Formats: sequence, C-alpha cells, structure tokens
Amino acid sequence: MSAKLNDPHRAQRELLSDSQLLADLPTALIDELVAASRLVKLEANQNLYVAGDTVREAFILFNGSVQRSVSMPGGTTRVIQLVQQEQLLSPGEVFGARHYESSCTCIAAALLVAIDAHKLRELMHQSRELGCRIASLLAQRLCATEFDATGFHYGLTGAQRLLDYLLELAGDRAGLAGETTVVLKASKKVIAARIGMTPESLSRNLRELSERGVIVVEGRSVHIQNAALSDTVGGNTRQLVNFSRKRKGEFSGRKISSGALINLCGRLRLLSQRMALAWGAVVSGLAPARERARLHQLEREFVRHLSRLEQLEVDGELRSGMAAIQDLWPDYREALNEEELAGAERVFRLSEDMLAVADGLTIAATRLTGASEVSYVNQAGRNRMLLQRIAKLFLFRDWADLHERVAELSPPSCEEFESNLRELVVAGAQYPEVVAQLDVVDKQWRKFIRALCPDLAYAGRNKHARLVLIESEHLLRGVDTAVKLFERMSK
Repeated sequence: MSAKLNDPHRAQRELLSDSQLLADLPTALIDELVAASRLVKLEANQNLYVAGDTVREAFILFNGSVQRSVSMPGGTTRVIQLVQQEQLLSPGEVFGARHYESSCTCIAAALLVAIDAHKLRELMHQSRELGCRIASLLAQRLCATEFDATGFHYGLTGAQRLLDYLLELAGDRAGLAGETTVVLKASKKVIAARIGMTPESLSRNLRELSERGVIVVEGRSVHIQNAALSDTVGGNTRQLVNFSRKRKGEFSGRKISSGALINLCGRLRLLSQRMALAWGAVVSGLAPARERARLHQLEREFVRHLSRLEQLEVDGELRSGMAAIQDLWPDYREALNEEELAGAERVFRLSEDMLAVADGLTIAATRLTGASEVSYVNQAGRNRMLLQRIAKLFLFRDWADLHERVAELSPPSCEEFESNLRELVVAGAQYPEVVAQLDVVDKQWRKFIRALCPDLAYAGRNKHARLVLIESEHLLRGVDTAVKLFERMSK
C-alpha cells in the first residue's frame, strides 16, 4: 500500500492499465510504458502540438475533448477530427511520420498521458499482443478515413454525415432500443467544419434527423433513438436507416402517407397537453426561464404543424377538424401567455377543449385510411399524449379547485396507457426493434408512475414536480420513437 502511495507514476499507471489500448497487457510491459510516460493537463484553446512539430510522444486522451486540423491551400483550416472520448491521437503520424502534419488543439479541459514515441514503437516490435492491438487501431482509423472520404466525395447528404458523426461519438454503446446520449462539447461552428458543412446546414440537418425521429436534441445533449436507426421499412433490422440520397420527405409537397398524416394530426393532440404542462411549470417556478422558452417553442410547433396540415389535399372531416382547432387556438394562446396562477382553470379547460378537437381530427384521419395497420399509429400517439396529460393533471391537481376533476381523469388515463401498450406489443411482435422499444417504454412507464407517488425523498411540492417532469420527458422520447416505428410499419 505504501509503495503505491509513493509511486511517482501512480496516475499514469492507473490510466494506462485500464485503457482500451493497453488493458490486460503483461505487468512488465505496462511498467516500461509507465516509466516512459508523463501526465498532461490542458485548458481550453491550448495546443497539444502543431503541424511541423517533431513526433516525440504518443498522446492518449482520457478526459475532455480536442480537435485535429490541417492547413489548406489559401490559408484556410479544415477540422479533420473531433475527439471527446478515450483514444490514441494521430496514430498514423505517431507510427508513420517524423513530423506532425496536423495540429491538435484542446476544446475543453483535457487529461492525457504522453508516452515516449520511440519507446512505444520499440515495445510494439517486442510484444506481439501490443503490435496486434496497434495494427487493429491503425486499420480502424484507415477504414474511418476511407468512409469519411466517400461521404464527402460521393454524394452522402449532410444528414447522413451528421448521423455518422453522432454514431461515431456513441461508439458501441447503442443497443437495439432505448436511447444513447452523446454530448456535443465542441461549438456548432467546429462540428460543422468537421462534417463539411456550414453551421446553418448543421442546424437544418439536426432538424431533419429530429423530424425523422432518429434523434432528440436538448441543448448540447443529443439523444439517439436506437430503435429508430433500424431500417424497418426495408425489412432488415440489421441495416441502419440511411440518408445517402436526397429524398422527398413525408413533409414535402401536398401529399402525405397515411401513417405520417395520423402522426401529424396526433402531434397537435400531444402539443395541446405539452403547452399546458410547460405553462404550469412556468407559473410554479420550475426553471421558469427554460420552461417559458419551451412554451414559446411548442406554440411555434403547433402553428407550424397546423399550417402543414392546411396545405395538404384533404377535405371533409379533416377540414372541419382543422377549422375547429383554428377557432379555438386564439383563446388558448392568449391564456398561455398570461403567467398568472389565477388563470390555471382557464388554461386547464382550454387544454382539454383543444385536446378534444385535436383528438377528433386524428380519429378522422385514422378513419380516412381504412387500413388496420395505421390504427396503431393513432394508438401509439394516444399514449404519447396520455403521458403528458397525466403529468399535466399532476401539476394542476391543487389549483383552482381542480382536485376533483383531476382525481376523475387520472385513473382512466393511466389505465388506457397500459391497455394501449399491451395491444401495441402484440401488434409489433414480428419486429424485434419494436418489441424491444416497447419493453423500454414499459420500464420507463413504471418509473414514471412511481415518480407520481409521494416520497419522503421528494417531500417538497416543487422538488416532487421536477422529478415528475424529468421522468415524463424521458418517457416521452421513448413513446415518440414507438410512434415513429409504427408509422414506418404502416407504409
């Protein structure tokens, strides 16, 4: 124990012994590498090395993030790699060059271990296991470089390049269902330069991936929806969806698929509840600035979706339903913009009225198609709305004499969610990713229900409410992905 505490290389030893590249190698080999190493800590904007520097050390990043870049003719700089997880930096230059061709700059405070490059090369020749690991690492980087070049030069869309980048950040963490969260530590400008697009294009491609249900963006966090990555429509659950060619999306033109139409109508139904929930969070003082911004965003979404519906070639019940929503919207929007607790009863009533007309619109869209498959899009969409309604009921339960009304509405809403979920599991039984996603939803639902119940650990109303809101958002992402999967199955 005393020897460990007195070890001057203790930090490097612990990092290298547990690293992806060196873990489980013989102790004697690790000892030699540790003796030839040093700890490096950098602050943001510090250079690790610049082009032209002699390659004297190999750097392994353990924490933080760095970017590698090269100077192009004309004085421009191109970002060739963003690294924000454990990795040996610039292996091609370390093992194949005398001087760095690239520059490496710290984006966020970073922790690295530097190993004498000559010693690392020497030990690579002596140890077959170490040599094989480094050869595998170089092969992986070569594959990544080749596919990167293919993406830039053979027509992959920006959305595909962005998705590939996000999946690269996720590494091998993505499963069949649920979500994998990655954090964008670099600026939008830097990430855009790395992928080969402008910051404006990056924002558009993030929206496209969001609209297709592949990701959910929350600030710098991007939640990759694992089940939505499977090419269900193509019938191959091992094949990832791709955006290798420009396609007319379901939101282009004046026509739309049946499943997409039901999903679009159902979003109005969902937003009727999400807006009330955000309003309740604002007047409760639950992160009011953030929730106020969310409320304004939801209002814009509502208007945008309604406008999209009005551009479609539909008539009859759908036109009547849209007209009813348009008639009710001014009053509802006015109520949402009055941040006074005294308006709780009015917001609650109008949210229920808007829910009724939006639900009628969605049912009309489901009837219009006449196909049994699309009814599951409506049913999954109902659950998406129900969980937000349940959260709204929880938040409004003590306001404006609403307790009895909430007590009347909450149990049926919970029972319907569970009933719908059971039926959806049967309907999607032939699709492994759908079954896996609904299993994730079921687990999230149980967690959400537990959050609704009083707990001594969350005795304060606001603390309890924050927990409910967090769990409802997490569950919403899972259910929304399920809706998207059923929409794809209905095509």
